[in-house]
Amino acid sequence: MNSEDLREFGLSNTEAKVYLALIELNNSQVGEITKKSGVNRTNVYDALERLIEKGLVSYVTENNKKVFEAVNPERFRLVVEEKQEKLLHLVKELNEKCSKNKQEESATILRGKNGVKSVYEDMLKEKKPIYIHGATGKFKERFPFYQQHWNDQRFKLKIPLKIIWSERVRKDRKKDIHLRIVDMRFLPDSYDFPSMTITYSDKVATIVWTETPFAFVIKSKEAVKSSLTYFNLLWNIAKK
Repeated sequence: MNSEDLREFGLSNTEAKVYLALIELNNSQVGEITKKSGVNRTNVYDALERLIEKGLVSYVTENNKKVFEAVNPERFRLVVEEKQEKLLHLVKELNEKCSKNKQEESATILRGKNGVKSVYEDMLKEKKPIYIHGATGKFKERFPFYQQHWNDQRFKLKIPLKIIWSERVRKDRKKDIHLRIVDMRFLPDSYDFPSMTITYSDKVATIVWTETPFAFVIKSKEAVKSSLTYFNLLWNIAKK
């Protein structure tokens, strides 16, 4: 074995030479180690201090002189295991941070009826209060049976809903007996929204009711904060 082999265990070239010298010499003083290793005396002292810190060298004092001894080479296996454990912990921590950052903000486009339905299913899954503005009755129009089922499920899960409708659908909405745990208000038709915005949990979903509807979902605490600020502004303007 040469000093290069030990460097893979995190030893410097000098430390490796001093350690190998000690393995051959067994119990030795600095002078003997210096001669055997070929390292100058000052550097031997420094290397010994570092090897002691790493748990690879021990010493005793005899007649006021330090006698050094290499610790059992089994210690190298423990050093590798300790480093591996630290590495696994570091990788786990980095993965958690990476995963957290990815989860904090994202944007997704969902197309077609199934895509829009998945947004509504996600609202039930999150089980958090729902805030909707720009509602014109398109949800009921496009999904007459699913809309009733969704509201029934929302009621069972006790998910409150605040919704701002267009004034032109007031009569129809007031007749919807399945709209429970709902607080609704109405804005004049002059407040024409080309899309519907739904704010829930940590997401803001915008649904555009074109022939093939699609939804744009943003997962962002900042986006939710902005959307709720706008919702509350409209809520205060809207009428019961």
